[in-house]
Amino acid sequence: MRTNLSRQKKNRIILLDDEEIVMPIKPITAFFDAAWLPDQLKMLKKWRNDVSFEANHPLKSSPSDRLYDYELTMKVIEAAWLIRKKTIGKLDIDSGEIDIIVEWCIKKEKKGMRDYPTHLAADEIINPVKVLRRVFKTFKLRHYHAILKNWLYDSLSQKYMEDSLSKEEIIAVYENLVRLFEAMWLIKERNKASA
Repeated sequence: MRTNLSRQKKNRIILLDDEEIVMPIKPITAFFDAAWLPDQLKMLKKWRNDVSFEANHPLKSSPSDRLYDYELTMKVIEAAWLIRKKTIGKLDIDSGEIDIIVEWCIKKEKKGMRDYPTHLAADEIINPVKVLRRVFKTFKLRHYHAILKNWLYDSLSQKYMEDSLSKEEIIAVYENLVRLFEAMWLIKERNKASA
């Protein structure tokens, strides 16, 4: 009992308010209202570069922008944590369908969507919640809280802080977040279309 309680405490929602906890699509929509998928991916890549490479130049983004990016990113991660066990954003295709039918459905959807994922497998495009489950299998919510807080501090620091995270950890988190952003984009777009 105590272990389960401590696990729940460690993986707690910190940034979402009560309304966002009840309706996790709200922070997802807010995330992509702030910037479309390609711009969010650019922001993430720049943030990763600020953290993983020693920069001799001053920060290009303001500290307030970086804090804003951190809060939006953590909110979308917390929303993903809440919906990871739900059925949301899934295309109406069985996983056992013939590949050609799956490809046709994806191609049709891609034509009608402004931006489309490039880092997800076909089964993840069909059911983007699979991505969320996989992302949280690697790192739990509490890990993302700690890691992205380090990213925030490291990216705002004038000194290179190589000891805080290894490059392998940075790359793994970055790749997970790219896939998570793309999955959340699909969920948002499909939710908008069905509403």
